[in-house]
This record gives sequence, C-alpha cells and structure tokens, in this order.
Amino acid sequence: MSAMTNSHGEERAVVRNDHLPRRPGIARIALVAAAALVACGNPAPPLAITGTGSIEGLVFFDESEDGVFDPSDGDFVISGVGIAIRNRGTAETFPNGATQSDANGRFLVQSVPLGTHDMFVDTLTVPADVNICQNPLRVSVFMNETRFTNVQGRPGCLITIAEAKDLALGAFVVVRGVVTSSPNQIENDWSYIQDATAGTRIISSSLDGLGIAVGDQIEVGATSGAFSNDFELTSAILRELVPDFDDPQPLVVTTGALAASGASFTDPVQGAFVRVERAQLTGAFGSLGNSQNAPIDDGSGGAIVRVDDGVADRNQLNTLFTVGNCYNMNGFGANFNGAGQIFPRSLADVEEVPCN
Repeated sequence: MSAMTNSHGEERAVVRNDHLPRRPGIARIALVAAAALVACGNPAPPLAITGTGSIEGLVFFDESEDGVFDPSDGDFVISGVGIAIRNRGTAETFPNGATQSDANGRFLVQSVPLGTHDMFVDTLTVPADVNICQNPLRVSVFMNETRFTNVQGRPGCLITIAEAKDLALGAFVVVRGVVTSSPNQIENDWSYIQDATAGTRIISSSLDGLGIAVGDQIEVGATSGAFSNDFELTSAILRELVPDFDDPQPLVVTTGALAASGASFTDPVQGAFVRVERAQLTGAFGSLGNSQNAPIDDGSGGAIVRVDDGVADRNQLNTLFTVGNCYNMNGFGANFNGAGQIFPRSLADVEEVPCN
C-alpha cells in the first residue's frame, strides 16, 4: 500500500496489484476462456434499439431573418409546402414520411425511425419570392419524442459576388465580403467589398454611421444594378458585421488589363481592389472631357484615373498631379460605358514615383 495525493491535495491509500500474491491459475483460466470465445466465432451483435419518434415544424417567411416567427416583423406562415423525411444520404423516403404544411404553416410527421435523417423541402410548392436557403435540413429523431424544426423562407440566399454579377440586373442578392473602402470614403454613400471571386461597389446610405471600416467583413442583402455599365449594389440591408476580419491587399494589374476589363463588369478586375505601378499621366484632368478624369499608361495600354469628390477637389487636380509624371495607385477597377478606370480611395493611395 502507498499514498497518493488527489487533485484536492488529500492523501489516500492506494492498493497496488503488484503487492498481492500472484495467482497464475486465474490467468490460465482467462486464457482458456478467451480461446474458447475465439473458437466459437464472433459474439452476437448488441441488442438493436428499435422505436420511433416524431418531427413537428413550422414553415414561415422570415422577413427579418432572425430565425423567430414574429408577424409584427412582417413574417408570415406558408401553407401547402411539401415535406419529406428521407433516410440520410439516400433517396429513400420513410413510409408515411411525407406531408404538407397546413393552413397555419404547421406539419407533423409521425413514426419516424430513430436516428439522424434528411428533411427535404419541395421547393416547387414554395412561393416564387421565397427562398429556402438550406435544403435538406438535418433532423435527429429520439424514441417517443417530438422534435420541433423551423423551415425558414428568406428573401435571398448567400451567393458569391461573381454569381451576383451573373444574375439579371434588378435581382435581390445576398453577398458577403471584406470591406475594401468604408462608406463615404470615395463618394457619399459609396463603399466597396470583395470576396474570393470578385468585388463590387455598394451605394446605400443604410451603411452610413455603423462604424464599418476597411478590413471588416459584412454580409448584405441588396439589389443589383449598373450605372453606365459599372456594376453596383443598392438599397443594402446589413445582415452581419465582423470587425477586423482581414487586411485586404490590392491586386497588381496593368493599365492595359484595366482598360480591357471595362468591356464587361463581370471581369474579375471590375470592382476589385487593384494597384497600377509606374503609370504615367499622359494628359491633364479634363482632357478627356471630364474634369475628374485623366489618361494614364504604364506602357501596356491606356486607361483612365478618376478622382472623385470625396478624394480631392476637382479644381485642384491639375495642381496635385503633373502631366508626364508617373504614379503608383491603389484603387478600384471600374468603367464608364466600357472605358476602363481606376478609382483611388484617397490621396494616400497615390504615390509619385520615377518613371524608370
């Protein structure tokens, strides 16, 4: 016997087997018993657990997207929606495992086998303006229990910015991206975000005053559109804000690539945070017919730098910039009626450098 100290600092006696008399006969019997078990084959499987449970739920349109049914928020129930419970990972629908939501949006599926299954929503029975963003839902059934599951219809489902650009203009979309220009940094109500697929401008006063900063990640619901071929999102509704999510770095491009990207706003350069290097100012601001535009060229082909009101006074641009000098510029790929442009966020995004 020896002493051992437990986690409370108390000592207790411990009896160790190596202080007990050895009984080789017991070990021999155990070996014989083990051999007998092997000789008899594998033991019988454990007793299977049988039984059933039920799944109850509510189908509703979640206007506020908070996961809670509240008619005062504009939520409403949806009747006649088909529900099917399937054996997980298969196309097998359990007997009596299909039903529809009633006039109150409620459904009940009884006698469902125990375990975790897939609950599919028949989207053909859902109203046209309602999106089921998670389908199927995973549901677990326990013996003699009724599990409750919400089926939420939403105004839109999360997609990439590139996918949003591929939709018809005027669509309501939900996108998520890192903020590359905070609201009002370039122009009133303007901001930019980008994800791994593309970037876009957002024009919406609803994002003002919320403390949104460069490097934050935001998720917004908004309406897609274009101004003179430049893609934008308007009427944005902030759904999620994650501060200090990332430190966005510009993609280095040539002025020639910038010019070529203007033909289509689906080009990856359009809306993205980009950088041109040693781009020469080949003409004065106003020489292209607009006092905020000037031609630039790094030798790969000409593009346009556009300096908006939030960046600098348009009447001072020909003092701030010198024709014939070269500049490194951070900004956003953009276009006006197909002419490729770069929008600096601030004068700090522009650095004069030697042309050679």
